[in-house]
Amino acid sequence: MSSTPCARAGFGVDQLRYFLMREVTFGQDGSYSAEAIVNRVNAELANSFGNLAQRTLSMVFKNLNGVLPAAGELAEDIDLLRKVDQACADLNARFDEYAFSAGLEAWMGAVFACNAYVDAQAPWALRKTDANRMAAVLGTLVSAVRQLAEAVAPVIPSASAALLSQIAEGDDGNPIAQPQPLFPRLELEDEA
Repeated sequence: MSSTPCARAGFGVDQLRYFLMREVTFGQDGSYSAEAIVNRVNAELANSFGNLAQRTLSMVFKNLNGVLPAAGELAEDIDLLRKVDQACADLNARFDEYAFSAGLEAWMGAVFACNAYVDAQAPWALRKTDANRMAAVLGTLVSAVRQLAEAVAPVIPSASAALLSQIAEGDDGNPIAQPQPLFPRLELEDEA
């Protein structure tokens, strides 16, 4: 007896749950394929949310000796955190209605907003020109990532717990350890 494509590809439980809740409208029929799972998980969990968390915490680890900074107070910092608040509230409201796909879409909108903020603020460039602003940008991102991880924990509990544990190391001024990637990119296995 051969294994299913999902078993052969080695999808994690968090990744598969995310795919199903994101892709299939609750109460409706849905379809899946190994390729569809790999594409969704890589695009949204590995490349978008996982990369956001990894590069944020890595910059804190490398540039701030692992000490989590406070969130920024400029208009763009406050605006980002408001977008994250709203998206997390939308996720919860949609989940209460069993509209899981719509809730995760709102959540992904906040992830995309965070990644756009990183690109616009360019903390790697600020490191050379304005270290205080770099710290504020990273603090804003840590706050956003923490809130996003808490909101999506019912869908990806293992990954969220690991990420929140990494961030919690830095509470009370303790330095965080070097962060570990949450979602390694999935690859489709060649058919034999």
